[in-house]
Amino acid sequence: MDIKTILQENPVIAATEQDQLAAAMASSVSAILLMYAKLTRLMEEAETFTQASKPIFVHTDLMNGLANDKESCRFLSRHIRPAGIVTTKGPMIRVAKKEGLLTIQRVFLIDSSSLQNTIRNVQENQPDAIEIMPGIAPSIIPYIKEQLSQPIILGGLIWTRKQVQEALAHGADAVSLSRSELWN
Repeated sequence: MDIKTILQENPVIAATEQDQLAAAMASSVSAILLMYAKLTRLMEEAETFTQASKPIFVHTDLMNGLANDKESCRFLSRHIRPAGIVTTKGPMIRVAKKEGLLTIQRVFLIDSSSLQNTIRNVQENQPDAIEIMPGIAPSIIPYIKEQLSQPIILGGLIWTRKQVQEALAHGADAVSLSRSELWN
């Protein structure tokens, strides 16, 4: 399984918390970004990950109960078995890839300097996809696509169907949404 194939099925990704995981699984989204996960619940629900009909990515920066380091990534890979991780941290991307997990590097674009740093970091870390925050600035996507080959996911502050359509029209490969009313 690769991220490009996942996103071709449906460009909408659910960004959700554990309490909404069942609703996200029942929706038509192509994948799930699990935000604010708690280790104890991940352990209790580990079977959900191996039997899931959709790939589930754990956002390691927002996870409670494990440090956001190499060993936690190894633990997730071996005991929880998500499809992949989401993180802002390059070292986590590199370890996750060695563990056979798919990787999404989350980046925050606030100015030209952060854009150039993002391009350098992505080239260095080689994540499978990039999630750009905030998602309400899709006009920068063509420039990023000229520089990088990874699929581009826009996320953050996307509240309407029109914003979703605009992001996709500008070349985003997908959008990640926490608003469940937009999942379908």
